[in-house]
Amino acid sequence: MKNFLKKMLSIALALLLLGMEAGMAEVNPMYSGRDEEWYRQVLARSLMSPGSNLRLKNVIARARAGEEITIATIGGSITEGAGAGRYQDSWAYLTAARFGRIFGTNGGKNVKLVNAGVGGTPSTFGLMRYQRDVVERVTDPDGLPDIVIIEFSVNDWGEPTGHRCFEALVRTALDQPNKPAVILLFAVFRNGFNLQNELRKIGDAYDLMMVSIKDGAFPEVGVHWTAKEFFYDEYHPTSMGHAVMSDCLLTAIGAADDAEPSESDAAVTAKPVYGADWVGLRTVYAGRETEGVAVSCGGFAHDDRSSYTNTPVGRVCGENFFHNAGDSDEPLTVTGKFKKLLVAFKAARGNDWGRAEIVVDGKVRTTVGGGNDKWGQSEVVLCLDEAAAGEHTVEIRMTEATKDKKFTITCLGIVP
Repeated sequence: MKNFLKKMLSIALALLLLGMEAGMAEVNPMYSGRDEEWYRQVLARSLMSPGSNLRLKNVIARARAGEEITIATIGGSITEGAGAGRYQDSWAYLTAARFGRIFGTNGGKNVKLVNAGVGGTPSTFGLMRYQRDVVERVTDPDGLPDIVIIEFSVNDWGEPTGHRCFEALVRTALDQPNKPAVILLFAVFRNGFNLQNELRKIGDAYDLMMVSIKDGAFPEVGVHWTAKEFFYDEYHPTSMGHAVMSDCLLTAIGAADDAEPSESDAAVTAKPVYGADWVGLRTVYAGRETEGVAVSCGGFAHDDRSSYTNTPVGRVCGENFFHNAGDSDEPLTVTGKFKKLLVAFKAARGNDWGRAEIVVDGKVRTTVGGGNDKWGQSEVVLCLDEAAAGEHTVEIRMTEATKDKKFTITCLGIVP
Protein backbone atom coordinates (compact mmCIF):
# COMPACT_ATOMS: atom_id res chain seq x y z
CA MET A 1 0.00 0.00 0.00
CA LYS A 2 2.84 2.39 0.84
CA ASN A 3 4.48 1.74 -2.54
CA PHE A 4 1.20 2.42 -4.31
CA LEU A 5 0.71 5.72 -2.47
CA LYS A 6 4.30 6.69 -3.17
CA LYS A 7 3.82 6.00 -6.89
CA MET A 8 0.58 8.01 -7.05
CA LEU A 9 2.18 10.90 -5.14
CA SER A 10 5.10 10.85 -7.58
CA ILE A 11 2.73 11.01 -10.56
CA ALA A 12 0.72 13.83 -9.01
CA LEU A 13 3.87 15.77 -8.20
CA ALA A 14 5.20 15.36 -11.74
CA LEU A 15 2.01 16.68 -13.29
CA LEU A 16 1.83 19.53 -10.76
CA LEU A 17 5.37 20.60 -11.57
CA LEU A 18 4.59 20.33 -15.26
CA GLY A 19 1.83 22.88 -14.79
CA MET A 20 4.09 25.17 -12.73
CA GLU A 21 6.85 25.45 -15.30
CA ALA A 22 5.65 28.80 -16.58
CA GLY A 23 6.34 30.37 -13.22
CA MET A 24 9.84 28.96 -12.76
CA ALA A 25 12.87 31.15 -13.44
CA GLU A 26 14.77 28.28 -15.04
CA VAL A 27 13.46 25.07 -16.52
CA ASN A 28 15.50 21.93 -16.98
CA PRO A 29 14.58 20.85 -20.51
CA MET A 30 15.39 17.23 -19.75
CA TYR A 31 12.65 16.47 -17.22
CA SER A 32 9.33 17.68 -15.86
CA GLY A 33 9.76 17.05 -12.17
CA ARG A 34 10.22 13.30 -11.90
CA ASP A 35 13.89 12.99 -11.00
CA GLU A 36 14.11 9.24 -10.53
CA GLU A 37 16.50 6.83 -12.20
CA TRP A 38 13.82 4.66 -13.79
CA TYR A 39 12.24 7.74 -15.38
CA ARG A 40 15.57 9.00 -16.63
CA GLN A 41 15.90 5.62 -18.33
CA VAL A 42 12.47 6.05 -19.92
CA LEU A 43 13.57 9.34 -21.43
CA ALA A 44 16.92 7.98 -22.55
CA ARG A 45 15.37 4.90 -24.20
CA SER A 46 12.86 7.02 -26.07
CA LEU A 47 15.58 8.66 -28.18
CA MET A 48 15.72 6.14 -30.99
CA SER A 49 18.12 8.31 -32.98
CA PRO A 50 19.45 11.85 -32.45
CA GLY A 51 19.84 12.43 -36.20
CA SER A 52 21.67 15.46 -37.50
CA ASN A 53 21.26 18.27 -35.00
CA LEU A 54 22.32 21.20 -37.20
CA ARG A 55 18.83 22.37 -38.09
CA LEU A 56 17.48 21.95 -34.58
CA LYS A 57 20.39 23.83 -33.02
CA ASN A 58 19.81 26.65 -35.51
CA VAL A 59 16.13 26.87 -34.56
CA ILE A 60 17.00 26.90 -30.85
CA ALA A 61 19.54 29.69 -31.39
CA ARG A 62 16.98 31.74 -33.31
CA ALA A 63 14.37 31.18 -30.59
CA ARG A 64 16.81 32.37 -27.93
CA ALA A 65 17.52 35.44 -30.06
CA GLY A 66 13.83 36.32 -30.03
CA GLU A 67 12.93 35.39 -33.59
CA GLU A 68 9.43 34.11 -34.30
CA ILE A 69 9.49 30.32 -34.36
CA THR A 70 6.70 27.94 -35.37
CA ILE A 71 6.50 24.32 -34.26
CA ALA A 72 4.22 22.29 -36.52
CA THR A 73 2.79 18.94 -35.50
CA ILE A 74 0.99 16.67 -37.93
CA GLY A 75 -0.48 13.26 -37.26
CA GLY A 76 -3.62 11.45 -36.17
CA SER A 77 -5.87 11.66 -33.14
CA ILE A 78 -3.03 11.43 -30.62
CA THR A 79 -1.55 14.58 -32.15
CA GLU A 80 -5.01 16.14 -32.18
CA GLY A 81 -5.04 15.56 -28.41
CA ALA A 82 -7.41 12.62 -27.98
CA GLY A 83 -7.30 11.07 -24.51
CA ALA A 84 -6.02 14.21 -22.80
CA GLY A 85 -8.36 15.80 -20.28
CA ARG A 86 -8.18 19.05 -22.23
CA TYR A 87 -6.41 20.23 -25.36
CA GLN A 88 -3.81 22.11 -23.29
CA ASP A 89 -2.74 18.73 -21.84
CA SER A 90 -1.96 17.24 -25.26
CA TRP A 91 1.64 16.37 -26.12
CA ALA A 92 1.67 18.83 -29.02
CA TYR A 93 0.45 21.79 -26.97
CA LEU A 94 2.71 20.93 -24.02
CA THR A 95 5.78 20.50 -26.19
CA ALA A 96 5.38 23.83 -27.99
CA ALA A 97 4.54 25.74 -24.80
CA ARG A 98 7.45 24.25 -22.88
CA PHE A 99 9.86 24.70 -25.79
CA GLY A 100 8.93 28.39 -25.75
CA ARG A 101 9.51 28.73 -22.03
CA ILE A 102 12.82 26.87 -22.20
CA PHE A 103 14.33 28.28 -25.39
CA GLY A 104 12.21 31.29 -26.28
CA THR A 105 12.03 34.86 -25.02
CA ASN A 106 9.42 36.86 -23.11
CA GLY A 107 7.96 33.73 -21.57
CA GLY A 108 7.99 31.90 -24.87
CA LYS A 109 5.71 34.30 -26.73
CA ASN A 110 7.94 34.11 -29.81
CA VAL A 111 7.21 30.37 -30.20
CA LYS A 112 3.95 29.40 -31.90
CA LEU A 113 2.21 26.08 -32.49
CA VAL A 114 0.46 24.92 -35.64
CA ASN A 115 -1.16 21.60 -34.76
CA ALA A 116 -2.46 19.68 -37.78
CA GLY A 117 -3.49 16.50 -35.96
CA VAL A 118 -6.65 14.96 -37.41
CA GLY A 119 -8.20 11.85 -35.89
CA GLY A 120 -8.54 8.62 -37.84
CA THR A 121 -6.35 9.69 -40.76
CA PRO A 122 -3.04 8.41 -42.21
CA SER A 123 -0.02 10.19 -43.64
CA THR A 124 -1.69 9.98 -47.06
CA PHE A 125 -4.23 12.53 -45.88
CA GLY A 126 -1.47 14.36 -44.00
CA LEU A 127 0.43 14.92 -47.24
CA MET A 128 -2.76 16.13 -48.92
CA ARG A 129 -3.33 18.62 -46.06
CA TYR A 130 0.25 19.81 -45.42
CA GLN A 131 0.09 23.01 -47.46
CA ARG A 132 -3.33 24.09 -46.24
CA ASP A 133 -3.34 22.89 -42.63
CA VAL A 134 0.33 23.56 -41.83
CA VAL A 135 2.03 26.06 -44.14
CA GLU A 136 -0.98 28.33 -44.68
CA ARG A 137 -1.53 28.64 -40.91
CA VAL A 138 2.02 29.81 -40.14
CA THR A 139 2.20 33.48 -39.17
CA ASP A 140 6.02 33.83 -39.07
CA PRO A 141 7.53 36.36 -41.50
CA ASP A 142 8.83 33.55 -43.73
CA GLY A 143 5.49 31.73 -43.65
CA LEU A 144 7.06 28.33 -42.97
CA PRO A 145 7.29 26.04 -39.91
CA ASP A 146 10.69 25.77 -38.23
CA ILE A 147 10.23 22.41 -36.50
CA VAL A 148 7.95 19.75 -38.02
CA ILE A 149 7.03 16.79 -35.80
CA ILE A 150 5.40 13.96 -37.74
CA GLU A 151 3.34 11.33 -35.88
CA PHE A 152 1.56 8.70 -37.98
CA SER A 153 3.08 5.48 -36.65
CA VAL A 154 -0.23 4.14 -35.33
CA ASN A 155 -2.37 5.48 -38.20
CA ASP A 156 -0.58 4.16 -41.26
CA TRP A 157 -1.61 0.52 -41.03
CA GLY A 158 -3.20 -0.24 -44.42
CA GLU A 159 -2.18 3.15 -45.83
CA PRO A 160 -2.57 2.67 -49.61
CA THR A 161 0.80 3.96 -50.89
CA GLY A 162 3.04 1.67 -48.84
CA HIS A 163 4.72 4.48 -46.82
CA ARG A 164 5.52 6.51 -49.94
CA CYS A 165 3.26 9.36 -48.81
CA PHE A 166 4.93 9.34 -45.39
CA GLU A 167 8.30 9.63 -47.11
CA ALA A 168 6.99 12.35 -49.42
CA LEU A 169 5.74 14.29 -46.39
CA VAL A 170 9.20 14.04 -44.81
CA ARG A 171 10.92 15.18 -48.00
CA THR A 172 8.42 18.00 -48.54
CA ALA A 173 9.11 19.40 -45.08
CA LEU A 174 12.88 18.92 -45.29
CA ASP A 175 13.02 20.65 -48.65
CA GLN A 176 11.50 23.92 -47.40
CA PRO A 177 13.83 26.86 -48.09
CA ASN A 178 14.04 27.75 -44.37
CA LYS A 179 15.52 24.27 -43.61
CA PRO A 180 13.26 23.16 -40.74
CA ALA A 181 14.16 20.46 -38.25
CA VAL A 182 12.05 17.35 -38.88
CA ILE A 183 11.38 14.96 -36.00
CA LEU A 184 9.63 11.59 -36.27
CA LEU A 185 7.52 10.69 -33.24
CA PHE A 186 6.41 7.08 -32.83
CA ALA A 187 3.35 6.80 -30.58
CA VAL A 188 2.02 3.42 -29.44
CA PHE A 189 -1.30 1.69 -28.83
CA ARG A 190 -2.20 0.00 -25.56
CA ASN A 191 -1.46 -3.41 -27.10
CA GLY A 192 2.04 -2.29 -28.11
CA PHE A 193 1.30 -1.80 -31.81
CA ASN A 194 2.99 0.78 -33.98
CA LEU A 195 4.85 0.89 -37.31
CA GLN A 196 8.16 2.26 -36.08
CA ASN A 197 10.20 -0.61 -37.52
CA GLU A 198 8.98 0.27 -41.01
CA LEU A 199 9.01 4.05 -40.63
CA ARG A 200 12.35 4.34 -38.86
CA LYS A 201 13.97 3.27 -42.13
CA ILE A 202 12.94 6.66 -43.49
CA GLY A 203 14.32 8.45 -40.45
CA ASP A 204 17.60 6.59 -40.71
CA ALA A 205 17.94 7.37 -44.42
CA TYR A 206 17.37 11.11 -43.94
CA ASP A 207 19.33 11.28 -40.64
CA LEU A 208 16.38 12.55 -38.60
CA MET A 209 15.76 12.71 -34.88
CA MET A 210 13.37 9.90 -33.92
CA VAL A 211 11.56 9.57 -30.60
CA SER A 212 9.84 6.29 -29.71
CA ILE A 213 7.20 6.10 -26.98
CA LYS A 214 7.11 2.35 -27.53
CA ASP A 215 10.81 2.03 -26.71
CA GLY A 216 10.80 4.58 -23.90
CA ALA A 217 7.54 4.56 -21.95
CA PHE A 218 5.71 1.38 -22.97
CA PRO A 219 8.06 -1.02 -21.09
CA GLU A 220 7.00 0.67 -17.83
CA VAL A 221 3.31 -0.17 -18.32
CA GLY A 222 2.58 -2.68 -15.61
CA VAL A 223 5.78 -1.74 -13.76
CA HIS A 224 5.84 1.90 -12.71
CA TRP A 225 2.37 2.78 -13.99
CA THR A 226 -0.68 0.77 -14.93
CA ALA A 227 -2.18 0.61 -18.41
CA LYS A 228 -5.13 2.62 -17.11
CA GLU A 229 -2.83 5.36 -15.82
CA PHE A 230 -1.00 5.70 -19.15
CA PHE A 231 -3.77 4.88 -21.66
CA TYR A 232 -7.17 6.53 -21.80
CA ASP A 233 -8.47 3.72 -24.03
CA GLU A 234 -7.06 1.17 -26.47
CA TYR A 235 -5.57 3.85 -28.71
CA HIS A 236 -4.91 7.10 -26.86
CA PRO A 237 -2.78 8.20 -23.90
CA THR A 238 -4.18 9.89 -20.81
CA SER A 239 -3.11 13.38 -19.82
CA MET A 240 -0.24 11.73 -17.99
CA GLY A 241 0.67 9.75 -21.10
CA HIS A 242 0.65 12.93 -23.18
CA ALA A 243 2.90 14.60 -20.58
CA VAL A 244 5.36 11.71 -20.80
CA MET A 245 5.38 12.02 -24.60
CA SER A 246 6.23 15.69 -24.23
CA ASP A 247 8.98 14.84 -21.75
CA CYS A 248 10.49 12.39 -24.22
CA LEU A 249 10.51 14.98 -26.99
CA LEU A 250 11.97 17.74 -24.83
CA THR A 251 14.64 15.39 -23.52
CA ALA A 252 15.69 14.65 -27.09
CA ILE A 253 15.62 18.33 -28.03
CA GLY A 254 17.59 19.23 -24.91
CA ALA A 255 20.18 16.60 -25.75
CA ALA A 256 20.56 18.10 -29.22
CA ASP A 257 21.05 21.52 -27.67
CA ASP A 258 23.80 20.17 -25.39
CA ALA A 259 25.57 18.12 -28.05
CA GLU A 260 28.34 19.23 -30.36
CA PRO A 261 27.12 20.20 -33.86
CA SER A 262 26.74 17.31 -36.27
CA GLU A 263 29.23 17.03 -39.09
CA SER A 264 26.54 17.16 -41.77
CA ASP A 265 22.97 18.29 -42.36
CA ALA A 266 19.96 16.01 -42.71
CA ALA A 267 20.20 13.98 -45.92
CA VAL A 268 17.56 15.89 -47.90
CA THR A 269 18.45 14.18 -51.18
CA ALA A 270 18.90 10.67 -49.75
CA LYS A 271 18.06 7.69 -51.91
CA PRO A 272 14.35 7.05 -51.34
CA VAL A 273 13.48 4.16 -49.04
CA TYR A 274 9.94 3.45 -50.23
CA GLY A 275 9.75 6.01 -53.02
CA ALA A 276 9.72 9.75 -53.65
CA ASP A 277 7.12 9.63 -56.40
CA TRP A 278 4.44 11.39 -54.31
CA VAL A 279 6.57 14.49 -53.79
CA GLY A 280 4.93 17.43 -55.55
CA LEU A 281 1.37 16.35 -54.80
CA ARG A 282 -1.26 19.03 -55.42
CA THR A 283 -4.53 19.00 -53.52
CA VAL A 284 -7.79 19.78 -55.30
CA TYR A 285 -10.21 21.59 -52.98
CA ALA A 286 -13.67 22.91 -53.71
CA GLY A 287 -13.67 26.66 -54.19
CA ARG A 288 -9.97 26.82 -55.12
CA GLU A 289 -8.24 26.63 -58.45
CA THR A 290 -5.59 23.94 -58.82
CA GLU A 291 -2.86 24.34 -61.42
CA GLY A 292 -3.06 21.81 -64.20
CA VAL A 293 -6.61 20.55 -63.65
CA ALA A 294 -10.13 21.59 -64.56
CA VAL A 295 -13.01 20.86 -62.19
CA SER A 296 -16.74 20.61 -62.87
CA CYS A 297 -18.69 20.07 -59.66
CA GLY A 298 -21.78 18.61 -61.28
CA GLY A 299 -24.09 17.29 -58.57
CA PHE A 300 -21.41 17.85 -55.91
CA ALA A 301 -21.72 21.63 -55.89
CA HIS A 302 -22.65 22.20 -52.25
CA ASP A 303 -20.49 22.45 -49.13
CA ASP A 304 -20.97 19.95 -46.29
CA ARG A 305 -20.88 22.25 -43.26
CA SER A 306 -21.15 19.24 -40.95
CA SER A 307 -17.78 17.87 -42.05
CA TYR A 308 -15.31 16.86 -39.37
CA THR A 309 -13.94 19.59 -37.07
CA ASN A 310 -11.43 19.51 -34.24
CA THR A 311 -9.74 21.89 -31.81
CA PRO A 312 -6.38 22.43 -33.54
CA VAL A 313 -7.53 22.64 -37.17
CA GLY A 314 -11.16 23.67 -37.09
CA ARG A 315 -13.18 22.40 -40.06
CA VAL A 316 -10.85 19.96 -41.75
CA CYS A 317 -10.02 20.93 -45.35
CA GLY A 318 -12.65 23.66 -45.40
CA GLU A 319 -15.00 23.79 -48.38
CA ASN A 320 -15.70 20.39 -49.92
CA PHE A 321 -17.62 18.72 -52.75
CA PHE A 322 -21.01 17.78 -51.29
CA HIS A 323 -23.86 15.94 -52.99
CA ASN A 324 -27.07 16.55 -51.06
CA ALA A 325 -30.21 14.48 -51.25
CA GLY A 326 -32.13 15.54 -54.35
CA ASP A 327 -29.16 17.07 -56.16
CA SER A 328 -28.39 16.40 -59.80
CA ASP A 329 -26.86 13.01 -60.59
CA GLU A 330 -24.20 14.69 -62.75
CA PRO A 331 -20.72 13.53 -61.68
CA LEU A 332 -17.94 15.58 -60.12
CA THR A 333 -15.41 15.70 -62.96
CA VAL A 334 -11.69 16.44 -62.81
CA THR A 335 -9.57 16.52 -65.96
CA GLY A 336 -5.88 17.15 -66.45
CA LYS A 337 -2.44 15.65 -66.96
CA PHE A 338 -1.21 13.70 -63.96
CA LYS A 339 0.12 10.29 -62.97
CA LYS A 340 -1.26 9.69 -59.50
CA LEU A 341 -4.61 10.22 -57.83
CA LEU A 342 -5.87 10.06 -54.24
CA VAL A 343 -9.48 10.71 -53.25
CA ALA A 344 -10.49 11.62 -49.70
CA PHE A 345 -14.13 11.16 -48.74
CA LYS A 346 -16.28 11.45 -45.64
CA ALA A 347 -16.89 8.04 -44.11
CA ALA A 348 -20.32 8.82 -42.70
CA ARG A 349 -22.77 6.73 -40.71
CA GLY A 350 -26.51 6.64 -41.30
CA ASN A 351 -29.07 5.55 -43.85
CA ASP A 352 -29.24 9.02 -45.38
CA TRP A 353 -25.67 8.68 -46.68
CA GLY A 354 -24.97 6.91 -49.95
CA ARG A 355 -22.06 5.49 -51.90
CA ALA A 356 -20.06 6.82 -54.83
CA GLU A 357 -18.19 5.30 -57.76
CA ILE A 358 -14.79 6.69 -58.71
CA VAL A 359 -14.30 6.35 -62.45
CA VAL A 360 -10.95 6.99 -64.15
CA ASP A 361 -10.91 7.20 -67.94
CA GLY A 362 -14.23 5.41 -68.16
CA LYS A 363 -13.31 2.55 -65.84
CA VAL A 364 -14.74 2.17 -62.33
CA ARG A 365 -11.72 2.00 -60.03
CA THR A 366 -13.55 1.66 -56.73
CA THR A 367 -16.81 2.32 -54.89
CA VAL A 368 -16.62 4.15 -51.57
CA GLY A 369 -18.93 4.93 -48.70
CA GLY A 370 -19.35 4.97 -44.97
CA GLY A 371 -20.85 2.43 -42.61
CA ASN A 372 -22.18 1.77 -39.13
CA ASP A 373 -18.64 1.63 -37.72
CA LYS A 374 -17.72 5.08 -39.11
CA TRP A 375 -17.98 8.50 -37.47
CA GLY A 376 -17.47 11.02 -40.26
CA GLN A 377 -13.68 10.89 -40.60
CA SER A 378 -12.01 11.42 -43.97
CA GLU A 379 -10.71 8.21 -45.50
CA VAL A 380 -8.41 8.06 -48.53
CA VAL A 381 -8.36 5.69 -51.50
CA LEU A 382 -5.65 5.30 -54.14
CA CYS A 383 -7.20 5.48 -57.60
CA LEU A 384 -4.25 6.03 -59.95
CA ASP A 385 -0.59 5.14 -59.48
CA GLU A 386 1.40 5.39 -62.70
CA ALA A 387 5.04 6.10 -63.47
CA ALA A 388 4.40 8.75 -66.13
CA ALA A 389 1.82 11.51 -66.41
CA GLY A 390 -0.96 11.29 -68.94
CA GLU A 391 -4.24 13.00 -69.75
CA HIS A 392 -6.95 11.66 -67.46
CA THR A 393 -10.61 12.22 -66.75
CA VAL A 394 -11.91 11.41 -63.29
CA GLU A 395 -15.62 11.16 -62.60
CA ILE A 396 -17.11 10.66 -59.16
CA ARG A 397 -20.78 9.79 -59.27
CA MET A 398 -23.39 8.44 -56.92
CA THR A 399 -24.29 4.80 -57.33
CA GLU A 400 -27.63 4.18 -59.00
CA ALA A 401 -29.11 2.76 -55.80
CA THR A 402 -28.07 5.75 -53.64
CA LYS A 403 -28.21 8.71 -56.04
CA ASP A 404 -30.85 10.44 -53.89
CA LYS A 405 -28.68 10.29 -50.76
CA LYS A 406 -25.85 12.44 -49.41
CA PHE A 407 -22.12 12.10 -50.04
CA THR A 408 -19.05 14.25 -49.41
CA ILE A 409 -15.74 14.29 -51.27
CA THR A 410 -13.29 16.03 -48.93
CA CYS A 411 -10.60 16.69 -51.55
CA LEU A 412 -8.47 15.00 -54.21
CA GLY A 413 -4.71 14.72 -54.52
CA ILE A 414 -2.84 14.53 -57.83
CA VAL A 415 0.81 14.30 -58.83
CA PRO A 416 1.51 15.95 -62.20
